[in-house]
Amino acid sequence: MSIRSRHAGLRVGRRHRQAFHRDLTAPSLALLTIGGVMGSGLFLASGLVAMRAGPIVVGFFLLGAWAMYLEISALAEMAIATPAPGSFLTYSAEVLGPGWTFVAGWIFWFSSVLTMSSEVTAAALFTRYWFPAVPIWIWALAYSAGIVAINFLSVRGFGTIEGVMAAVKAVAVAAFILLAAYFVLGPHPVRLMGYQAFLAHGWLPHGWLGAAPEFLLTLFAYAGTGVVGMAAAETKDPQATIPKAVRASVLILASLYVLSMTLVLALVPYFRLSPGMSPFTQALHHLPLPLGAGLMNLVLLFAVLSTMNAALYSNVRVLYTLAQQGQAPRALSRLNARGQPATAIWTSAGLLLMTIALAYLLPHQAYGYLVTATGFQAMFIWLMVLFTHLRYRPYLLRHHPERLRYRLWGYPYTTWFVILLVILALLASPLAKAELAGALVGVAGIAAAAVAWWAVRRSLKPQGAGGQQ
Repeated sequence: MSIRSRHAGLRVGRRHRQAFHRDLTAPSLALLTIGGVMGSGLFLASGLVAMRAGPIVVGFFLLGAWAMYLEISALAEMAIATPAPGSFLTYSAEVLGPGWTFVAGWIFWFSSVLTMSSEVTAAALFTRYWFPAVPIWIWALAYSAGIVAINFLSVRGFGTIEGVMAAVKAVAVAAFILLAAYFVLGPHPVRLMGYQAFLAHGWLPHGWLGAAPEFLLTLFAYAGTGVVGMAAAETKDPQATIPKAVRASVLILASLYVLSMTLVLALVPYFRLSPGMSPFTQALHHLPLPLGAGLMNLVLLFAVLSTMNAALYSNVRVLYTLAQQGQAPRALSRLNARGQPATAIWTSAGLLLMTIALAYLLPHQAYGYLVTATGFQAMFIWLMVLFTHLRYRPYLLRHHPERLRYRLWGYPYTTWFVILLVILALLASPLAKAELAGALVGVAGIAAAAVAWWAVRRSLKPQGAGGQQ
């Protein structure tokens, strides 16, 4: 990429920041990040992981938290230096070129659509706790309409709603931890059937070959960190706000994930977890709390809808950035009077409607397929963020060292560590028959984006803001 086009990209970032409203504070961004990360990966897929891998899932969540911290710190370093709504796509365009940006951008968009689809399917499954006779596709359709409507609010209104939803699920998981710990460690402890299963079968009841393929779904539970970069252009004082939000988000997420899964597996044997019900709900059935399971299920419903909400937020801003860079139809870059990419919202909503058809055709397998495919593509996006980070810091040191005010420690070794970890997770996933179909969909999506770039690369022209070339 030429120096001229690189500086044009920076000008685009500046104009983005003028078009979007800077209304997000550090607490709002932290809650938005928690909302984007804490979803069905913890509340539903974790049960699949524990059932297939065994108690080693607790160790997986510890390692996943460490990987998330390094990845989100790498993203935060770039977002603080160049806050733009396109996040890592803006940065990859600077240092990797338009081909990588095209493929990564469209994969991010499709991955976000799959995330929304898996979250809304999880929401429908949770709702069947009360209404088992209603088909899940009806609930999925109704929830999708509500989430799309929320994304047409102002960014402050959106941030408030998402913040409330994220806070509710974080408080609910914390309450679960306190209640479960009381009954496990208190004066009248309940029977620890899960702990007894651990003593009988150990950490790895199915061996490493049985556990390793499930690490991808563990990493998926920590996906959604991209919202930090996407929201940078709408954040007040990014240099102060983003580091605070990152630290708070990582600490809260890691604590809630590891402690909650430890207690779930103390109460419920891993082999008795059901793939169609949240492990949290199942754990509460083992406690003397008559309404506890139902209340937790209600909270989990709001939790996955919160993640879906944050995924749509990131999704439409990726479409907006691709359009600004001339890699998507120009109409997708139009903002309405509230400074929102309305056309991009409707486009993403349309594809979401198509994926909901899977809940109609395969109601029992839909979530498993969607979550594996989503995890595969979400980890590809992590790889793109990390590879971009490897090149972006040297670029900043050469051209804009004054912007490098927040740094991921241990560079480049920490960046390469997460890259290796993600690659191993991707390679191990297809070894499990239950993961194979989703992995194939994930690979097919990446291949389709690469083929699309090869087909249209000569017809695409880089565009600056306002369509200037």
